[in-house]
Amino acid sequence: DREHFERTRQAIIAERESLIAALRELGFVVLPSAANFIFARHPGRDAAALAAALRERSIIVRHFHQPRIEQFLRITVGDPAQNAALIAAFGQILA
Repeated sequence: DREHFERTRQAIIAERESLIAALRELGFVVLPSAANFIFARHPGRDAAALAAALRERSIIVRHFHQPRIEQFLRITVGDPAQNAALIAAFGQILA
């Protein structure tokens, strides 16, 4: 179903761009992405601690203990409600 695929693809792209903008407003550095996920880091916060704080709020992001990406979070692009919940949680955590 090409129509459904294209509609879904456009929705993910739009949500990804909105999520990137919101994260940047919170001070995150976000790497360029053409996927359904992004890599983001906050220069003033430890990525493992951020992932743990999100997990306490029932929000799961990936954190890898690997060289070069250990301070990044891998965040899957969600639907508008999921992305809003993530941004709200980050707002609380960073306050």
